[in-house]
Amino acid sequence: MLDKSVLEKFKFFADLTEDRLEEIAKIGELRTFEPGDTIFQIEDASEHLFGVVDGAVEMSLIFEEKILRPVIQYEEVNRSYIEILKKPIQVASVTPGKIFGWSALVSSRIRTVTAQCAQASTLIALPADDLRNLFAKDPTLGYLIMSRLCDIVAQRLKKSNRNTDRSLGRGL
Repeated sequence: MLDKSVLEKFKFFADLTEDRLEEIAKIGELRTFEPGDTIFQIEDASEHLFGVVDGAVEMSLIFEEKILRPVIQYEEVNRSYIEILKKPIQVASVTPGKIFGWSALVSSRIRTVTAQCAQASTLIALPADDLRNLFAKDPTLGYLIMSRLCDIVAQRLKKSNRNTDRSLGRGL
């Protein structure tokens, strides 16, 4: 169980009534991680919504590059094979007061990125099933939270698109 004062530090929970904050705090817990710890990986089942209390979390995707490699013997290509290089690409950095892991509250409930601690971090973890139960009891709370999650997703997508445009030489 969290102290509701921890939730009050998050803009995401701003303007919620004391009762609603207390309900959310009851289901949450604090978790600590060391630098380099993986919180979740892409395609994992998504069971918690997280928030950064202290530290920083990097969100990344794995980019796969396929390279056709020839095997040359006596100056002739004998055969070829495909080598797959996997490279992590950072798509977001989550700092104190920010929420991540939104996929826990959508129907697929599959992680879309990998989350790894950039430094020692303290996180809040809110079980998605318990949040959904709160939303069923209080649809207004569910609407507020899901609206705020939509804003986060839209902002991150917009930022990601800007970064992609820059890396491709557009939008300079």
